[in-house]
Amino acid sequence: MTKLTTCNSRREATSIDTTMTQPVVISSDEIAQQPSEHFPDVRHGSGLNWKTLLSSSKTPTDTLTTGIATCAPGNSLLCTHQHTHAEIYYVIRGSGVVEIEGKEFDVKEGSVVFIPSDAKHGVRNASGSEEFVWLYVFAADGFGEVEYRFLTDGS
Repeated sequence: MTKLTTCNSRREATSIDTTMTQPVVISSDEIAQQPSEHFPDVRHGSGLNWKTLLSSSKTPTDTLTTGIATCAPGNSLLCTHQHTHAEIYYVIRGSGVVEIEGKEFDVKEGSVVFIPSDAKHGVRNASGSEEFVWLYVFAADGFGEVEYRFLTDGS
């Protein structure tokens, strides 16, 4: 049985059984302390990083995976790709351009985007001075289930 140590509201250490779905609350301080990830191949994106927050490999959750992605100011982007899982974006901060199936959509703080399964899509920061930050959600138990297929790889 896998155990996850976390803190309750009184900041006492507790153990959670990660083999069963459990409620999870992650504070903004805990999110800030998490390491960021990025694609090792710059053909997949530049100036882009993300933090996966809820994923069955990290938390006692299932059916949904969510995290926060950030494109740095300037020419940063997430290159055009597709995956079998539908995806939702909610723009937290900044402005950007989301391209879905060849059509570009200007988005800014408060915008919501639905990306259908297998739709070719990409993201770029529209600002030279401000980060573009969005929440992403997949209908998947874990981030590892989402297989990115980049057009730059010949997909």
